[in-house]
Amino acid sequence: MATDPTLPETIDRRLYQIIHGLPHSPIGDRYVTLLSDLGEGVGWVAAAAAIAWLGGRKGRRAAVATSVASLGTTYLVQEVIKPVAKRKRPFVGRDVVVVGIKPEDASFPSGHTASSFAAATALSAYYPKVGALAFALATLVGISRVHLGHHFPSDVAIGSVLGVGTGTMIAGLVRAPKAR
Repeated sequence: MATDPTLPETIDRRLYQIIHGLPHSPIGDRYVTLLSDLGEGVGWVAAAAAIAWLGGRKGRRAAVATSVASLGTTYLVQEVIKPVAKRKRPFVGRDVVVVGIKPEDASFPSGHTASSFAAATALSAYYPKVGALAFALATLVGISRVHLGHHFPSDVAIGSVLGVGTGTMIAGLVRAPKAR
């Protein structure tokens, strides 16, 4: 990967080079892309549907919280934050490998990561025992976004913090007892 000599070396750019520089192969990139795509919200909503079907009343509430957290966070990032932030993607003006399409929207923050952490947080509020797995999957989604060349690590880090915040809020709202 060629480095832009006009840009200072930062921890963010160095981490990007390390993660993005991990080996790429057609089969490996296909699996990383699938993981990344599922983190956009479709995978979390599908998981929520299964939880709703299998989990009774608690499962239905968890499914609502997980789906609303994932999709609501995606909307917040895509429609509110990214248009204001306008950070260029890592591949803009640089010679880097990009797996899949080159998104035209802003890079900051990572919507896939925010959505995944929001879903993981909401799901964990109902099923704490699956929290470690949910957060591990959300973390892998974030890493996949950097590996595929779509985001800087700071986009992913802020996306994860944003997701935890929105996931906590949505889980709290769905769990809140009804006023009499």
